[in-house]
Order: sequence, then structure tokens, then C-alpha cells
Amino acid sequence: RFVIEERVPGSYNKEAGGNNFMFELMGVEAITVVPGGTNMGEAMSRVAQEVASLGRKAYVIPGGGSNAIGGLGYVACVQEMQVQWLDMGFSPDAVAVGSGSSGTHGGMVAGFLGNNIKVPLIGIGVSRDPADQEPLVHKEAQAVADLLGIGKVPREAVKSFGGFWQPKYSVPNAKMVEAVQMAARTEGILLDPVYTGKIMAGLIGLARQGPFKPNAKVLFMHTGGPPPRDAYQDVAL
Repeated sequence: RFVIEERVPGSYNKEAGGNNFMFELMGVEAITVVPGGTNMGEAMSRVAQEVASLGRKAYVIPGGGSNAIGGLGYVACVQEMQVQWLDMGFSPDAVAVGSGSSGTHGGMVAGFLGNNIKVPLIGIGVSRDPADQEPLVHKEAQAVADLLGIGKVPREAVKSFGGFWQPKYSVPNAKMVEAVQMAARTEGILLDPVYTGKIMAGLIGLARQGPFKPNAKVLFMHTGGPPPRDAYQDVAL
């Protein structure tokens, strides 16, 4: 069962393709749509209790899988990435990653710390600016680190940039459109409007403004996203 937060009022359409097609394909039994700003933990807990009343077991997965167990997936990602760097003889100057619910960013922070990777990890916000985003990422990274037993995560290990996600989460902007078009037309890389498009917009913006030096080797962490892309066909991508 899914609980979906409708952050943009009136945007959910049960007849739409994209994610809804994936929900049906994967056998989702029921979808509960709640208004933006709803306490999602409480909303999911209520659905879990309904499932329990039917004699079944429910495991509540937070948005983005952003808990200590979910963050372990990106620790494994970091380890795999490190092996690939060694095999290729590659050493990036920085790694850029999306920063939203904090599972990806926080998990990678813990992975970089645990594997002694000194490369700067830069988060690009898709829903919040640094003052609000970085404490969430640090909390997630520390939860993962505690699970692994690798000690304290320095606050300075969490670095993010904002200013590329506005006017609102999942709402298109011109920088995102430019980034999606540029990646598709110059590299054949497909990005989505909600996450990777805005992350790439941030990477392009930072390359133009700093902090990257000319010819810096920056690794872009592409986390997928075809279903959201399909739901934005009315946007001039």
C-alpha cells in the first residue's frame, strides 16, 4: 500500500501514466493520497494499523527510503563506485548528488566517511535550501554511521547548495528545462524534471558560477527517474 503526499494541490491523477503504471505493475493494492504538509509518519502508521487489523504485517518505509537501513544502500553504492575508480585509475575532484529526503546524500556521506574518501561530496537541493536541508542530511548520515559503528559524522562533511529547485518541489523551472535538454541533446543522457533535471541544473550553475575550477572532473550521481519524466509531457522539454 502507498501513502502519497500531494505537495502540489490537484496534481494527483489516478488515470495518469508514469508512476501509476509502475504502481500497478508492482502490485500496489491501494493508494491513499493526503494533502501537502501532512505528517507522513502518522499517515503511514494509520495504514499500517489497518493492515495489521487484517492479520497481516506492515513495514513502514519513509519517503525516499530515508532511514538508517535505507541509507546502507548508498554506502554500498559508494563502495562500488570506489572500486570502479580504482579499476579505471580515476580520481574525481568532486561528486555531485541530489539532496531531498536525505537518504541518498546522507548514505553517501556515511559511505565516504567509512571508506576514507576525501573527495568533496556536494549535495544539490531539490526541495530545500542548505539551512533547512543540511541538518536533515547530517541526521541521516549519523543514523547510518551509528548502524555501521563508524563514529561521529563531522557537521562539515555535509555540504549542499540551494537555489535551483524553486519555485517549489516538482514544479518545473527554466534552468531545469535547459539542463534536461542539454543532457539529452549533447550526451544522450535522460533526466527527469523532479530530481535529476534540477540536480543537473545545479551542477551546470555551479560550473558557471564556481566553486569548480576550469577542467575540474566532477562526477554526477544519476539516480534514475523515467516515470516522473513521462508525467511532464506538457512541459516544453
